[in-house]
Amino acid sequence: MRRTLVLVLIAACLVLPGSPAAAAGVTIELCASAGELRLPDQVSTAVWGFSQAGPGGSCTGATPSLPGPVLSVKEGEEVSLVVHNGLTIPVSLEVPGLTLDQGGGVTAAAGESTTATFTAAAPGTYLYQGTERQLPMGLYGALVVRPATEGRAYASAATAYDREAILVLSAIDPAFNAAPTTTDPHRYAPKYWLVNGRAYPETTPVDGGPPGTRVLLRYLNAGFDNTSMRLLGAYERVIARDAHPLGNPFEATTETVPAGGTEDAVVTVPSSGTRLALYNRQLHLTNGAVSPGGMMTFIEVS
Repeated sequence: MRRTLVLVLIAACLVLPGSPAAAAGVTIELCASAGELRLPDQVSTAVWGFSQAGPGGSCTGATPSLPGPVLSVKEGEEVSLVVHNGLTIPVSLEVPGLTLDQGGGVTAAAGESTTATFTAAAPGTYLYQGTERQLPMGLYGALVVRPATEGRAYASAATAYDREAILVLSAIDPAFNAAPTTTDPHRYAPKYWLVNGRAYPETTPVDGGPPGTRVLLRYLNAGFDNTSMRLLGAYERVIARDAHPLGNPFEATTETVPAGGTEDAVVTVPSSGTRLALYNRQLHLTNGAVSPGGMMTFIEVS
């Protein structure tokens, strides 16, 4: 028997790092909000984001995050997303790779609500997101569809892992975010490069565990350019792209994740070294004009 999961998106205010939402099979209520994000050089920029609602769907005191909460559902579940838009512009929502019953996406007018439904037909890593100007403002997050067997990314035993880390890659252009409804999008020029909503040195390291631990890296590119991430000190085994398992997984140190795409890779923690650098190969490693910074983090070895 299929269970039904209901997600509600409402409007609120403020910003914090993403955190896991409630488990599948229960009602999940989200608040979509406007707030501010503080960057490492003390610059603050306006953002929009998602957060989990309080009891009864309340968004009072809600603290939306960049990226939004991690949503986790089980393969085969029927999912309903009820969108309540409290912003002053229409809000759209889509999940590339999953077919909505209503088509490619749904849109709620300012102050209105709409509902999207779909079946979580296949396991994998998906990006839930707004569209057009909403995406660079921060309306995005990770949706993980889990297979029946725990500890696997997909049905195959070859996709088994011990730990996982979700890495949402994105960028910020403070000039665009200051006037998102009027700025010419062709002039979009990011100055900050983020991993899970933070720029180095404020990024959160991945807890890799002791040597021999298999760490599943779930990459999601919420930016507007193809992003190459390089791992120093180990190989990662690329097992899937855009929630499609690869027939021939391969070892790599650098992989490019297309804009809007996702990728799954497993790293076996080596016996030598205490931390493995993971950084943007295009050298988006600045915060404004300050270096080092940007899209860099580390896998820490216990």
